[in-house]
Amino acid sequence: MMDLQKNNVLNKSKEKSARGVLVLEIAFLGAVLIMVLAALWAAFGYKIVSARTPFVIMAPLILLIILQFWRLFREQSLAALLQSIPVAFTERGADFNKTLSLSGWLVALGLIIWGFGHYIGISLFMFLLMKIAAKQKFFTSLIISVGATAIIYITFKVGFSIELYRGLLFRYMAGYNDF
Repeated sequence: MMDLQKNNVLNKSKEKSARGVLVLEIAFLGAVLIMVLAALWAAFGYKIVSARTPFVIMAPLILLIILQFWRLFREQSLAALLQSIPVAFTERGADFNKTLSLSGWLVALGLIIWGFGHYIGISLFMFLLMKIAAKQKFFTSLIISVGATAIIYITFKVGFSIELYRGLLFRYMAGYNDF
């Protein structure tokens, strides 16, 4: 009888934790969706030549975010998720820390791209993420980050003829006074 009660308490705790993870995922997706929509809105003010990049990148990203929202809401009822909101943000377990960590990595990506441009930023970010967070070997991290950056370069520069942002450092060295 005692084991049955213990298992019941553990199952409720796991279910509560799983709903907390869903709440965190929905909150994170919502924040990303808001940033992407704001950037897309800003892109409508660009000339069409400059707006190609945001439209090529953000339209599929918005579709993926919406599909993920649909998948999440299909798994849980809205009422159950709303009841889980206080749990997700007050218990601050491992899931909350992972969400904060991922958010920090994304902020770092934005800052690296802002300073050094897309190609250097993406390559450096992927290398650091694989080396530090995933604890991959140096050579593996280097090969994958350089290879993925080469694919991005070929896709955008050669395939779409789109020039990605080169960063403040490049602009400064080219003579622009952005500071």
